[in-house]
Amino acid sequence: MQVGGLRPQTLKFNISESFDGSLEAYISAVNEEATHIPCEASRLPGYYQIEIKMPSINACFTGTVIDHNSIEGTFVLDGKKQPLKLMCKDYDTGEVVQYLRPVKPRTLPVMKDGDTTKLIKKEWKGNLNFQEVTFGHDDVTLAGTLYMPNGTGTNGVPAVIIVSGSGTQDRDGSMMGLTPYRAIAEDLLCHGVAVLTYDDRGAGESSPLKGNETTLDYARDAQAAFDFLMSTPGINHSRIGYCGHSEGGQIAFINASRDPRVAFVVSLAGPAVSGRDVMVQQNLSLLDISGITCTPAQVAELNGIFDDIVNIADTAQLQQSLRQRLAASTLQHYTPELLEQSVAVMTSPWYMSFVRFNPKPYLEKINCQVLALGGEWDFQVNAEQTFTALKASVSNVRCELLPEHNHMFQKCPSKLASLNYPTLGNISATTLGLILDFVKGVYTKKQ
Repeated sequence: MQVGGLRPQTLKFNISESFDGSLEAYISAVNEEATHIPCEASRLPGYYQIEIKMPSINACFTGTVIDHNSIEGTFVLDGKKQPLKLMCKDYDTGEVVQYLRPVKPRTLPVMKDGDTTKLIKKEWKGNLNFQEVTFGHDDVTLAGTLYMPNGTGTNGVPAVIIVSGSGTQDRDGSMMGLTPYRAIAEDLLCHGVAVLTYDDRGAGESSPLKGNETTLDYARDAQAAFDFLMSTPGINHSRIGYCGHSEGGQIAFINASRDPRVAFVVSLAGPAVSGRDVMVQQNLSLLDISGITCTPAQVAELNGIFDDIVNIADTAQLQQSLRQRLAASTLQHYTPELLEQSVAVMTSPWYMSFVRFNPKPYLEKINCQVLALGGEWDFQVNAEQTFTALKASVSNVRCELLPEHNHMFQKCPSKLASLNYPTLGNISATTLGLILDFVKGVYTKKQ
């Protein structure tokens, strides 16, 4: 990055969140060895935008959280603008988390003792295999890891496919030093269950993104994973199911409704209402935890935004309508740059398809057993809203609310701390136990 008349600079942004939800930040200019340049950081209403002001160098960065790995926005220095993309730093290794991130070596699992931070090694029985695999469909290649127990026996072992949530994620679900999907896989593997995890398109060793993918495209990827396991020796082909997180839970519902071979679904905060209703509730919840109580007029304002996305088919017309609505917003002040970034995100193929998607017709066709888990302090996918819809549409569903858990199924010391993911450890042992008990119960009934 060119800063003023100086030579190109490498800037490091250190952004942290306090338990009260406030942000703290400083930057360091690596080339000049200037460290801890003071900043003023704030999260703009709506949670997904942040602003970092640097008065000492007359600069400002405004960005939008694109996924779990990056923030894209505009860096302004002395009135001159240039695009800037921040990539998150891995808390474990100190490396910058890139989309094409190398897969970490598989090791013996380390599990939590209850929901505390004390770590203990589990006892392993026999040798366990980690197999690097590829599969796909059409022109899409997906790379993953097959966690395979030895001693599969005559009938083979049951298998679980882990389907990631929204955003580009690797097979471990790597986010800010956390690896929740890997934790699930290793725990199930300890108990004789095969698990397949895979890199999303655009991550790891899988095919790059084309840019027009929707939830239904990712459902096709998950179906390819299922078909791969159906042809894998040592797998009991009558005992293959999905474990989907967030959007991955919705994908699991879609595929289970279409394929009678699916033995079960574990949904970790998988939406069960329209994307429009999910997003309205999500924004209200995040505003509430930020201390903002919406007036009836502001609730109507939110509803109007997402109603437009549902009802306006022409993208150019939708963009213009959203510009007008966001510019007039009483919930958030939009700079011109932030307004255009927000409109671009909200009119992307994935976002529009997600908001417009209604899962009810799919849910009504599911015949397998379903375990739906939700966190009491999940402010992205509301558990009560989800459970009500599931119970109304799915005949064989068990819903479990996890007290003091967030969207990443971490146990949290408080509501305010629930969004501070890096400080809360990996997925809770309570969650892992519920998944395992359900899976074992499904298998017992099928024998």
